[in-house]
Amino acid sequence: MTKITPMVAQYLEIKKQYKDAILLFRLGDFYEMFYEDAIEASKILQITLTRRNKTDPDQIMCGIPFHAADNYIAKLTRAGKKVAICEQLTKPDGKGIVKRDVVRVITPGTTFDENVLDSKSNNYVCAVVCFKDKFGFAYADITTGDFFCNDFSDIKSLRESFFRLCPKETIIYETDKANLNIFSDYSGSLFLHYFAENPDDYLKSNFNVFSLNVFGIEESEAMKKASAFLYNYLKETQKSDLVHISKIQKETRQDRLQISHHSILNLEIFSSGLGDKNFSLFSVMDNLCTAMGSRRLRSILLSPFSKSMEISERLNFVDLFFNDSDLTRDTLNALSQISDIERLLSKIGIGTANARDILALKNSMKVFPVLNSLNKLGDKFTLFELMELSEFLDKAIMEEAPLSLREGGFIKKGFNEELDELRSILYEGKDFISKMQEREISRTGIHNLKVRYNKVFGYYIEISKGNLKNVPDDFIRKQTLVNAERFITPELKKYEEKVLKASERINELEFELFHEVRMRILENMKELQSNAKIIAEIDLFSCFALSARKYNYVKPEINDSFDLEISEGRHPVLEVHKGQNDFVANDISLNTKTGFMLITGPNMGGKSTFLRQNALIVLMAQVGSFVPAKKALIGVVNKIFTRVGAFDNMAKGESTFMVEMQEASYILNNADERSLIILDEIGRGTSTYDGLSIAWAITEYICERIKAKTLFATHYHELTDLIDSIDFAKNFSVKVVEKEDLKIVFLFKIVEGAVNRSYGIEVAKLSGLPTEVISKALTVLKDLEKKKIKTSPKNPELENQLSMFNEEREKNNLLSEKLKEIDVNSLTPIQALNKLSEIKDLGGK
Repeated sequence: MTKITPMVAQYLEIKKQYKDAILLFRLGDFYEMFYEDAIEASKILQITLTRRNKTDPDQIMCGIPFHAADNYIAKLTRAGKKVAICEQLTKPDGKGIVKRDVVRVITPGTTFDENVLDSKSNNYVCAVVCFKDKFGFAYADITTGDFFCNDFSDIKSLRESFFRLCPKETIIYETDKANLNIFSDYSGSLFLHYFAENPDDYLKSNFNVFSLNVFGIEESEAMKKASAFLYNYLKETQKSDLVHISKIQKETRQDRLQISHHSILNLEIFSSGLGDKNFSLFSVMDNLCTAMGSRRLRSILLSPFSKSMEISERLNFVDLFFNDSDLTRDTLNALSQISDIERLLSKIGIGTANARDILALKNSMKVFPVLNSLNKLGDKFTLFELMELSEFLDKAIMEEAPLSLREGGFIKKGFNEELDELRSILYEGKDFISKMQEREISRTGIHNLKVRYNKVFGYYIEISKGNLKNVPDDFIRKQTLVNAERFITPELKKYEEKVLKASERINELEFELFHEVRMRILENMKELQSNAKIIAEIDLFSCFALSARKYNYVKPEINDSFDLEISEGRHPVLEVHKGQNDFVANDISLNTKTGFMLITGPNMGGKSTFLRQNALIVLMAQVGSFVPAKKALIGVVNKIFTRVGAFDNMAKGESTFMVEMQEASYILNNADERSLIILDEIGRGTSTYDGLSIAWAITEYICERIKAKTLFATHYHELTDLIDSIDFAKNFSVKVVEKEDLKIVFLFKIVEGAVNRSYGIEVAKLSGLPTEVISKALTVLKDLEKKKIKTSPKNPELENQLSMFNEEREKNNLLSEKLKEIDVNSLTPIQALNKLSEIKDLGGK
């Protein structure tokens, strides 16, 4: 590299501090990028590379206009990049290089750009810290002020929370690089960060608390380290105090329904299996008026309630709106006038808000008294009206405020006396210029004399060439044109200085006054944030009521029993897209006597829909919503597990069957009797006998050990015999009507009793397979049924395997009974030997 200029040296010095960011270096009206940053950014932004110094081939650069920088920065953050904004802090004076420094770092998890953010989703950035035998985990949405933390003893639990939240960005300690395998299939941005301060002292200082007990994290070093690590990162990127993040919340899921990220995907809560967000439970339920309400809905769908009293209370609030259409209408009308208060407050807190943001907050605040007048939910849903602040903002900010603070003109007349006086100088200038022009025309006799202004030369008097002989002696030549001359007079010069000083002072004063307005809002930050949370809840209750009327939902009865009784239940998403009249409703009854449903029948018959709709109905109820059914009684569940579909994980070298077994293992190791388990096929990814054996064993394990409410759809008809021998389980099937010529009619009705056919060939015919293939399949099927096709001679025992299931089961039951009869405390040695001999005769070991 050749000798570099002072400016490039300055760039390189600043770049050292932001090695993992693309540095936007302000040069006049452009942000420039150099070297590797330029090459990387040019590809993302599709802009041309140039060379500042043609003699130095290394000095590659590209630039973007500063006034259009937001769009370019949005593209970079959407691409997962970190962007450091380096501004000029002093004005050029011709005496040396201007001072520059980074004023903000924008990352995928800390952006406020509306072109990047989804108003209905939180934009989380999270931090993971390894500490002894724990993982500290903290996550925050800087756009709303939410900050949470937790700790985990194992990677699986950490990953479960991690993927459930889908953070846009994650930071880890530079010293924790060895644990990067945790994020091997993470699609967000991953950055390394360094933090050396004492977590306790750092958090106490920044949150101004005496003890971290106020947040409930005093005893967890892992949580404190993760929280301090993340908070420091946020401060360093924003280059400001995070006044809108006022507390750390310890994430507690013990009192919430736990739903794994696999179940979130399988139940299509936020998008369909094909990634269509419009074909999801969230899209159906999200009829909310405010962005805050939508984010609240998403949050509780990820972590629904599990206390029956809390759920019932929320359902009663929805019922209040449901039974009062006038209240619902008036509330929704009021809510529709409220902007995204949470994100407005966050922008105000870190100092990136403009006058229109303040205006949006002010207009939203005017709705607070209206909502209070409509409130029938009780004191905890009463808003702070903050009338003094509302009136202050009304006096301060113009209704037609410009978008940029640089333009000025956003403070109302009458708010500040000095500002009004300065503005009068500018406004009265038009009269001054007009009167001066008339006076000079009269004095000189030059009728086409003009007094004008431009940004380059300021004020001047323009006189055509033909009238130069009439120019007075006190006119001072300023510029010569082709057809005219421009002059200045002492009077005009004095006025110009006065105007320029007034204009400069107006800009300074408006910024000062805007800061005053901002600080006044920050004084009420706690109350405004509280209002935002209340508004989100009111939005949920009123819109749930609206949806209940729109989609014919019913209020579920909630209790702590085991029961799940749903009459004429419907799939909330399918019925919207298909139409209620075309959807076949189904009943379900699970209780302590019958808690396991085995469902057999053809593909396309509605088994998968039935499984999912009941899980979704439970989920909706525990969110606090009415449900698509004629009647519903729901004993609160603590966990929902699903094992659905066939997927592999090529990146990890995991086959479809391995993924299936991992999901099944997770369910069996974590479910309990308060859980709801959905199994849509088990063991289909391996050989028939292996798969059947696994499905058989899993069925027994759930029925005898876990005893959870379970819906299991399968094509292993051999399992129906097992179900008949288990008191806790019962056989159900999909009803179909068979017609001639392989024609079947799906009735989509779940009825009690097993079937011994899956109608696979019939369904295959409906798919359009060639006639020759269908015919051959029928021949093979008949041969199989007549046992003309034998099993492989290498495995002669396989045909006897199914009969062994029942023999082993009976043998185990007899062994169990014999063992229960033995009183070990009263046995003599001879009696013990005799009992052992009896057990050996039964096949024991």
